[in-house]
Amino acid sequence: MPSLLSRLCMMALLFLPASAWAGALDAIRSARHFDCATVQNADDWSGETTHGDLSALGGEICRAVAVAIFGNDSALTLQAFPAETEAYAALQAGKVQLVAGVSPSAALAMHFGVAYARPFYFDSQRFLVAKDSGVADVAGLRDQLICAMDLSPAERNLHDEMTARGVPYALQSHSEQGEMDAAIAVRRCIGAALESRLAQSRANFHARVSDFVFLPERLSLAPVAPAYPAKDADFGLLVDWTISALIEAEALGIGKANVEAARRREDMRASQLMGGDFATAQAFGLAHDWAAKMVAVTGNYGEIFERTVGQPYNLERGLNALWTRGGLMAPSPIK
Repeated sequence: MPSLLSRLCMMALLFLPASAWAGALDAIRSARHFDCATVQNADDWSGETTHGDLSALGGEICRAVAVAIFGNDSALTLQAFPAETEAYAALQAGKVQLVAGVSPSAALAMHFGVAYARPFYFDSQRFLVAKDSGVADVAGLRDQLICAMDLSPAERNLHDEMTARGVPYALQSHSEQGEMDAAIAVRRCIGAALESRLAQSRANFHARVSDFVFLPERLSLAPVAPAYPAKDADFGLLVDWTISALIEAEALGIGKANVEAARRREDMRASQLMGGDFATAQAFGLAHDWAAKMVAVTGNYGEIFERTVGQPYNLERGLNALWTRGGLMAPSPIK
């Protein structure tokens, strides 16, 4: 049983003001500036680069966090890095306060001293085939030539999944992404990689974009999330609830076009999101209508998805649809 002194210390901690937990959030407010990083995953392939370029989506998450803190995005500076390791190093060095987004990794979290907020995108390994190939599912890939990046996670996972499914295939490994894209475009092979990477490749086929489709099966799940300094848990919570608010706004049908009208809604969830929940705002030191201001600038999650990856890559929502529509995007309660 805790001693009297221990109990008193615990009670004192509970009643410490928010300023006692000084960290990234207080530093951002004091400087009136927010440095946020995105990852472009440049075409110069490396073994750690598996996603397509999701920097536009990550940049909007950065913008949403900036608006949540300041009420607008004027204090935001975006920095783009070619690969995740460079972005991690900048975060560790204090050059940025947030990286949106990276692939969560226990090893990298320990090495760079970071923690992860909730995922804002779920990638998955899929197959890209010519629409008129006659291949409708993974079973139809029997004895087909499949392209993958040499020694990549996708290549190793391909072997495991096809072996487990009893589907023999021929492998064509590539050391450069552009080389693999060209092979898929001329239908020399069928692409196997993360969906965002293949969707970006397909977008570069220009007039032939509609000639290629994804098979329905997904072979893996690869979340993309923001990373922040592990010591700054309060900042991490703010990032979590920012992403959650974007998802909640979509679930409630609140977007850029109707956010002002939504402020007058009387249903509980909309009222809380639009400014009626003073407790959450006070906990983070935010304006009571922080979420309304944020949605007015960025739109809701669905709007952000469509303009950053949906339309540019002709990418379906899939795993990134709302939980009510078969996806994985579910908000935490705004309270």
